[in-house]
Amino acid sequence: MQTRSLKTLVWIAKVGSFAKAAEQLNMTLSAVSMQMKALESELGAALFDRSVRPPRLTPMGRAIVEQATELLQREQSLLEICRAGEALVGQFRIGFVTTAAVRLLPGFLDQAQRRAPGASFALETGLSKALQAKVLSGQLDAAIVTDADGLPDKLSAIVLREDPFVFAAHASLTGAGLVGLMRDHRFFHFMPDTGIGKLIAGEMSRHKPGWRSDPVVLDNLEAIMECVSTGLGFTLLPAPDVARYRTEDVVVLPSPNPLRRRLVLAVARGSVTTRHAQALAGLLQQAAAI
Repeated sequence: MQTRSLKTLVWIAKVGSFAKAAEQLNMTLSAVSMQMKALESELGAALFDRSVRPPRLTPMGRAIVEQATELLQREQSLLEICRAGEALVGQFRIGFVTTAAVRLLPGFLDQAQRRAPGASFALETGLSKALQAKVLSGQLDAAIVTDADGLPDKLSAIVLREDPFVFAAHASLTGAGLVGLMRDHRFFHFMPDTGIGKLIAGEMSRHKPGWRSDPVVLDNLEAIMECVSTGLGFTLLPAPDVARYRTEDVVVLPSPNPLRRRLVLAVARGSVTTRHAQALAGLLQQAAAI
């Protein structure tokens, strides 16, 4: 069944006569009449009572008009989805590296609700390497990751933000500065096999043998900052993460080297998601700025 005849039927119901519908649809009266007879034949039901002039809808005809109206509205919605182009419409599967999710997710969802109402998002968190693998395999459409080791050639990336690293320690431990911290106090190290962890490990290797080599390795930024706030040692983390969990007794010391963590939006090259990458990145960049 073609929707053209249903559109004509709905228009007849709207204007009240075959003649007015023919005029407004730029059709001849005979073409409208033939189209309605063909529709009645296809449905096996009388849609119009032709014993009166102009013909009027039967109870069955009114029921068909009601159903046809809903069907045509859904057809229009499908067409709008297909015409959306670069707009974010449909469901997107997005991964967030765990260390950034706490800062970006709330703002991202807020921006998406206001700026991309036609889109929905299935979200998950994980480590950068695992998320990159899921994008490559098609399990995720895109992922926000740390590109400490660079990205595989089959992934493209848009930089979302760059965060400097800073040292953090309780004020009572900082009398002798960074040199004293490294010499006398325990270092709390975020997982060395993660994107952030590798950057931290590379920076700390610059300071050997000037720092104690018995770091406490943890996989939770909040736990690390809690230990630092209690005066149990010091850490090196991206500045926004330190700021989020910092207490008033914690002192921040800049890194002597310009170490930065880059967060990027990674998508598979040549995938359908590529055309939506800039729109997704825009939402994420707005979220990062909140």
